[in-house]
Amino acid sequence: MPTQVTVKLFGPQAKLAGQEAVALTLDAAAPTCRDVRAALAEAQPALTASLPGSRLAVNHEYADDDQRVSADDEVALIGMIGGG
Repeated sequence: MPTQVTVKLFGPQAKLAGQEAVALTLDAAAPTCRDVRAALAEAQPALTASLPGSRLAVNHEYADDDQRVSADDEVALIGMIGGG
């Protein structure tokens, strides 16, 4: 059964995607953050280059790629912040 997940985007990544959130349909019944990254790259090719340097947060906590996500979770893509 597919899982619906919405990923919030911020700053430059929201600008690249042209929106502040991306709704994804994940084929896996128990998708992981790795699945979310792959689906984001497919749904929003403009984000592909920024994904390796970004982290996903699930329910306000940074998440590893193996962490499972559900339709009830709040998922956000957190881009790298540069500065010095």
